[in-house]
Amino acid sequence: MKVYGIAGLPGSGKGVIARIAKNEGMTVISMGNIIREEAQKTGKDTGKIAVELRRSEGKYVVAKRCVEKIRQQYKKKPIKNNRKIYTLPKKKTQPVLKKKKHDIFLIEGIRSPFEVEIFKKNFKEFKLIAIHSSPNSRFKRLKKRQRNDDYSDFNSFKRRDERELNFGIGNVIATSDYLLINEGSIVKFKQTAKKMIKSEIQKTTHKPRKKHNPKNKDKNKSYRKSPQNKKRNKKHPPRKPNNKRN
Repeated sequence: MKVYGIAGLPGSGKGVIARIAKNEGMTVISMGNIIREEAQKTGKDTGKIAVELRRSEGKYVVAKRCVEKIRQQYKKKPIKNNRKIYTLPKKKTQPVLKKKKHDIFLIEGIRSPFEVEIFKKNFKEFKLIAIHSSPNSRFKRLKKRQRNDDYSDFNSFKRRDERELNFGIGNVIATSDYLLINEGSIVKFKQTAKKMIKSEIQKTTHKPRKKHNPKNKDKNKSYRKSPQNKKRNKKHPPRKPNNKRN
């Protein structure tokens, strides 16, 4: 099992990477969804709930819940390989290609160094992906997205950024293993993200082949006649009689 994390300020493009990862067979765990679920139960704002949860249950509360979810899902569906399987649909005659899920998890929405710390303690091969994007670009995306917890005015957007930075997301981005820049064309950003995700999946699922070492094989079985051996095996021509007399 391998676990990755995504960190970035609101509107940076975390959801884009999460959707690509899901399509490629990764299991995505959203930290934001855990907070949104608590907000729905209490009827409070997501920002306030995020602060209250950390105050009441500790700095690791959201990360611990993510760890529990990952372990539960990994136990339910242990994955042995990543082979592609063909299935025939009921109506269509052409085979449909389905991808099996990999034993790779992606945690979306890491905000604090404390969360990174607990993930590294629980998952040895944990790696962090950070996304950077300018405030103006992020604000435009949030206005288009129009999610319940998004702000339509720039001042509220700035206050949200300050709250995220107080959690320590700046240090998380600065110490990440990978950094993606999301400026300009969304198509190019998707291509870069997809290339990186596919590369990481290949590293995890494809084991390097062992190098051939002829010394370990039995000499009798692996023996091949070389040109020198062939010369040795040839019968020597008969010696000419020595007619010289003393």
